[in-house]
Amino acid sequence: MASNPVTEPCSEHIDIRYHGICKSVVKGNVELFFIDGAENPTDLLTKKLPRKKFAKFRAQLALQFPSGSI
Repeated sequence: MASNPVTEPCSEHIDIRYHGICKSVVKGNVELFFIDGAENPTDLLTKKLPRKKFAKFRAQLALQFPSGSI
C-alpha cells in the first residue's frame, strides 16, 4: 500500500495516521522490505513458537529474560 497509493474498497478503513507513513516512505525516511513468514522475528511477540525458533528470534531481537524464568 505504501508503494502503490491506489485506493481499493477493502482499504478504505485505514486510519489517517497511515498517510504519515506513506509520506515517510516517499521522503526516504523509512524503507520497507519483505520478510518471509518463516524468518519473521516479530512472530515471537504474536505466536506460540517451537523452542528452537523462539530462541532464534529472541537472539535476533536481543531480548533477555531474568535468569531462571525460561
